Amino acid sequence: MFSLKDKVAIITGSSKGIGYAIADAFIKAGAKVVINSRHEIECKAACRKLGKCAMYVCADVSKEKDVQDIFAET
Repeated sequence: MFSLKDKVAIITGSSKGIGYAIADAFIKAGAKVVINSRHEIECKAACRKLGKCAMYVCADVSKEKDVQDIFAET
């Protein structure tokens, strides 16, 4: 596997499914990840499963203000 040590990844739509699997793989490769979804309960659950290398920001990426918020929080 490749190394993402000291990298931070923002992964949209990552509270479940393919996005969650990508977040999990990135963490295993050494990255810290930002989980994103419009649904806070799902974001919190994903972060609990992924552990201390994950944080979440609930936002709708179709809205420019929300995208700016994701980057500001990260």
